Amino acid sequence: MFSESQYSGKHLLCDIKQIRNRKLLSNIDEIKRLMDSVCNAHQYTILQKIEHTFDPQGFSVIYLLSESHMSIHTFPERDYLAFDLYTCRTYANNDEYNQIYNTMVTEFDADRETPNIINRYF
Repeated sequence: MFSESQYSGKHLLCDIKQIRNRKLLSNIDEIKRLMDSVCNAHQYTILQKIEHTFDPQGFSVIYLLSESHMSIHTFPERDYLAFDLYTCRTYANNDEYNQIYNTMVTEFDADRETPNIINRYF
């Protein structure tokens, strides 16, 4: 048991809605390229990639990172995806996570909402 709270990282949770770039939303290879690009731009180390395609549509892609994880779950029939990123890095503010959120919204040509950024503690 921990006797005091100790910072363990930030967790970004996004509901990306009203996606207009349906071509990207339905293309697992392009989404993996986008996830690779985010990882490269922010120097996240990819340890493993897991994916699963659902019938009749949609898929999930999960990246295990040395910093923690990143995931995308698509729902093309709803023009929606869930995006999740958790890292154990220490950040002075939420700028890096907001930048990643803005990249996702721009690439998917989606409506903007306030992303959920949670400070995590042991």
